[in-house]
Amino acid sequence: MEVEASAEDRDARLRDAVANVGGAELRAALDLAVQPGFRPPRAVHNALLALRRHHDPVPYLSRAQYRPTVPYLAAALSDECLTRTIDVLGDHSENPTREQLLEALDTVRPDFPDAVIAVMLAGVAHDELPSSDLCAELLATDPRYGLAPETTAAATGADGAVGEATAEPA
Repeated sequence: MEVEASAEDRDARLRDAVANVGGAELRAALDLAVQPGFRPPRAVHNALLALRRHHDPVPYLSRAQYRPTVPYLAAALSDECLTRTIDVLGDHSENPTREQLLEALDTVRPDFPDAVIAVMLAGVAHDELPSSDLCAELLATDPRYGLAPETTAAATGADGAVGEATAEPA
């Protein structure tokens, strides 16, 4: 299956994956992403701090001022999962076959929710790594990750915005 690979599509896929993660995991990622050792650029760091003030940050992820935070949130959410998946893949980690990747995901699945695995796959696809096409294809075809076309349509509004529309607090 051919998967769209424009920068906008990769950004939207990553944003959708991050938006599908539970509130507790997203809050933990926000907390991790502003820690001194994580150090994103100052503008992104400030946007992460501002995003932390929102009770539910998901509706804000598609706003222009918060879009640059998404890759950092994705990294904070999925770093441990990515590390474990790379370890399981071993010598095949840079360019696994579909079967090798599926087997590795089955191995790490007991330790990570499917939403976090989806963020990891979307992050790899977003960063255009050697296995990007394979990861994008899995996201587009496997309903476990919530990004298959039939599940994405339910998660986004008619305008493509992530989450429910909410009024921003004053």
